[in-house]
Amino acid sequence: MTSDMVAASFLILGLILLIGKWIRVITPPLQKLFLPSSIIGGFLALFLGSEVLGNLIQWLGWENTFLANGIFPNEILMVWGVLPGIFINIIFASLFLGKKLPNIKELWRIAGPQIAHGQTIAWGQYVLGLLLTLLILTPFFDIEPMAGALIEIGFEGGHGTAAGMAGTFEELGFPGGTDLALGLATIGIIFGVVLGII
Repeated sequence: MTSDMVAASFLILGLILLIGKWIRVITPPLQKLFLPSSIIGGFLALFLGSEVLGNLIQWLGWENTFLANGIFPNEILMVWGVLPGIFINIIFASLFLGKKLPNIKELWRIAGPQIAHGQTIAWGQYVLGLLLTLLILTPFFDIEPMAGALIEIGFEGGHGTAAGMAGTFEELGFPGGTDLALGLATIGIIFGVVLGII
């Protein structure tokens, strides 16, 4: 992975984000739904990558063409693959920059209700996911039992948490968990925005 490839991957990522923003600007229904430009650009990259365009090209029997893996070279995808794990650190490291922390009593008065709400949501997502997995998905569909944690990781945790858990999923023998959690995080944003607006 060369510095030129890293720079090119960031340039392409920026272009995809700009195209996502342009699509959002010219599409009033997307504006009314308040879908983020990053989600729109992400779907564009998904369609132009190996998962959709590449599979379509291979299905058509054109495996030997330059589009067999989509329009993005593997080196670009390798760079993109490590970015979420790096960027989640930047997000958490900068949370309190420029903020004066209140004393413990004031902190609890301000954050207590949010902590209670967050814990209720988190444990509800864990319990629901684990029950569904243990009672239905594993016995009837032979789904990995660790899938029970995916709802909480994807919905409350989000993309950064899902990407950050990639190493853990690998170590525990559930490498597909990262992709499933990222998919759930995307669904969570879309449904949260759309249903929240409605």
